[in-house]
Amino acid sequence: MSVTGIHFDRLQRTFFWCAAIVAGFVRIWAHRHDMNPDGISYIELAAAGTRIGWKGFVNAYWSPLYPFLLSLVFRVLHPVPYWESTVVHLVNFVIYLASLACFEVFLKELIRGQSASNVSWNEAMPVPPQTVWTWAGYISFIWAYQYWQNIVFATPDLCVAGIAFLSTAILLRIRASRGSWTVFACLGAILGLAYLAKAAMFPLAFVFLACGFLAVGSPRRALPRTALALSIFLLVATPLLIGLSKAKHRVTFGDSGRIAYAVYIDGVTAGSLWQGDPPGFGTPAHPVRKLLSVPSVYEFAAPIQGSYPPWYDPSYWYEGVKPRILLNRHVTVLFRSAFVYVQMLLKSGALCVVGIALIFLVRKSGGWSSLMRKQWMAWLPACAALGMYMLVFTEPRYVGGFALILLMSFFVGVRLSRFPPERFLRRTALVMILAPAISVLWSAGWLVAEIIAPQPFEQWEVAQGLRGMGIEPGTAVGTIGCGPYIYWAHLAEVRVVAEIPDSDRNLFWRADPGTKAEIMDKFAEAGAQSVVAVSLPATSSTQGWEHIPGTIYYVHAIAASGRRMASVSSRLGKTD
Repeated sequence: MSVTGIHFDRLQRTFFWCAAIVAGFVRIWAHRHDMNPDGISYIELAAAGTRIGWKGFVNAYWSPLYPFLLSLVFRVLHPVPYWESTVVHLVNFVIYLASLACFEVFLKELIRGQSASNVSWNEAMPVPPQTVWTWAGYISFIWAYQYWQNIVFATPDLCVAGIAFLSTAILLRIRASRGSWTVFACLGAILGLAYLAKAAMFPLAFVFLACGFLAVGSPRRALPRTALALSIFLLVATPLLIGLSKAKHRVTFGDSGRIAYAVYIDGVTAGSLWQGDPPGFGTPAHPVRKLLSVPSVYEFAAPIQGSYPPWYDPSYWYEGVKPRILLNRHVTVLFRSAFVYVQMLLKSGALCVVGIALIFLVRKSGGWSSLMRKQWMAWLPACAALGMYMLVFTEPRYVGGFALILLMSFFVGVRLSRFPPERFLRRTALVMILAPAISVLWSAGWLVAEIIAPQPFEQWEVAQGLRGMGIEPGTAVGTIGCGPYIYWAHLAEVRVVAEIPDSDRNLFWRADPGTKAEIMDKFAEAGAQSVVAVSLPATSSTQGWEHIPGTIYYVHAIAASGRRMASVSSRLGKTD
């Protein structure tokens, strides 16, 4: 390649990196105070790991890598509560940039395979195919991370996407050069890291290893190298496997999958409030305690920690669940998952425009090459991941990285055997570039508007309001209709010990004064000193409820004489 060509490649890379940085940072900053329920648990796991070490990260529902990364940053920056969410999102931003670097490695390996294939574009094309796929790759990445891979959610999905890119790049390198011992060792280490990021990557790791074995082409060469990769994978994964199995008194690599199956396939009660219903799916070993049936009042003061114990470790509350394979229910789930995948393709309409333009281009000047068949190791693990999630439950953020791998494999599989009219080619290329670019710019425009006119940090206002009412850190509170969306509890350093779930909150507001008094006694029995409610109905009396200014939250103080703290204290001292 000429010096001019190298300079042009550097300019391309610099431009797209700048575009990705701006697009990602604008989204992160616009939502810097947002915090999803999963993120609260990961933050509190990070704090536990900082306090007590590795054991604090061992949780059968939440994987340890993401909270470990958060804990490293927290140790260095020591953010005050107001800026904690911003720091978490900046960690996400760094992971996002690391994912882009991993995607670059994958894209280079994919394009290298396309260049080395016997089927190539017409040499007379005015733009080299490598340049076209580089542009398509970068634009697709930026678009996908705006619409599929939600970088605002504080979850390990960004880590998983980056690891998927890197693992697939290694498989492509193995296919190209039959794979050295070092390459296989790296594959094993990266797959071990993937399991630490998310339990779902444990079974998928064996798909990657099988693809690595088959990609070598020679069983004699492949077997010892794959054995090395498997050994390193198990070496990385075993400490967590032992820790989880010891904590659960059974062999397990994580309970998130079995709980998801029980909830989304078998219809077991969601939200860690399982009481054994419906029958036939096991008996809860230690369910949350149901203090009242109408409306439902649940208590969970002990023994799990966290600002909202049901979501700090759902595997504890679901202990005893026995999922059953119900094939008829899988049909409904498959349709629901297929609908999610269709929605992903239709998101913003950009992929539809690109797909139509690509079809016209292929029909006029070429066809589909055999490259996708030759590079099966790039898309087979991605298909396995999409299929695995499709069987139980899926969201775009779970599979965004794998879907992007499939998308790029599809793009690179295009072959132009005839030279199309230059005007047609330029127009087609312009449409394929502008469609996702305009989508990203449109999204970025709305985000800039949010930055200019930001929404109040309501969760912080609630926390400050509680402090202003004399509710000190460590205080036990109850909630009505809040569910796990209680970042305010974490910020105020209070513990939710009882709740009326959102599904039953209207029953509370419609109840007569005597029933409401009985319910408040139940909250007092659980040890709650105050009750926090969200969105009082317009027809409900606000007597006894104090509004937190600037929010939709209300607080009801419970008289000290009505509390039964002795019984709660005794329960707090017990362990199951």
